[in-house]
Amino acid sequence: MTRVPQDKQRIERATRESQTIIALEREAREAKTARLREQRLSQPAVTAKSGMSALKSGGRKAARKPMDVK
Repeated sequence: MTRVPQDKQRIERATRESQTIIALEREAREAKTARLREQRLSQPAVTAKSGMSALKSGGRKAARKPMDVK
């Protein structure tokens, strides 16, 4: 069985291009992470109790009544 000749220049070029794209995506992801971290740290800190009380509603939810199927 004969082997198919591989185009080594084409493979190397594709590898270089893919590595370039991966590096650009990583750089963009790290920049976004840094931006979001700065945004999060610039907001005032919320304590656990005041944060929970802000999320809770005033009372219990009313229980659902079963429907009568006739």
